Amino acid sequence: MCLEISWGSNFRQLPAAIAAIASWRQLEDSANCLYHPGMALSESPTAPACPKCGRKRTPEAEACPRCGLVFALWKEESSPAMVPLDSRGSELWHEVQGHWSDSARHEEFLKHCLQTGTLAAAGRLYRERLDENPKDAVAAQMQAQILAKATLTLSINKSQPREAMTRTRWFWAIVLVAMALGIAGGLFWRRLR
Repeated sequence: MCLEISWGSNFRQLPAAIAAIASWRQLEDSANCLYHPGMALSESPTAPACPKCGRKRTPEAEACPRCGLVFALWKEESSPAMVPLDSRGSELWHEVQGHWSDSARHEEFLKHCLQTGTLAAAGRLYRERLDENPKDAVAAQMQAQILAKATLTLSINKSQPREAMTRTRWFWAIVLVAMALGIAGGLFWRRLR
């Protein structure tokens, strides 16, 4: 089984991603599937990268194999700004890099990113680590946890009840206008008789 993890704006396929996260053992066996087969990455440190997901690409590539962005259609001014890590998040990331196998440091970093709204930045950092070493099981596991946390956050925000219709200003404005029209109509009808 090959699981492609991406951080594009299409969250419609998240339930399938959650199901894939549940079968984590299969992901560890196929960590080398995180890349598009046959896509050679440029080894140059100045190689062009996808402006959306940051994956290095060959100069002749028309679209990103990870996120699907068509480079000819990319307009930088219409793209959302990437949220960077705050100073504490950067410190925690530096600690994580120094003690890569310490899961407690990874969890502390993710907890901080969840609280500060910088999960996307954390996902980019783990994805960069996977770009350097596609078989890094820790980076793949942490990226999957980020996806699960982001999905849970989206589902919680989506499931919060909306304000009752009778508590909105528009409802009461419509009620008042309807009452005024009813009174005016009644007075007009009374004069016609």
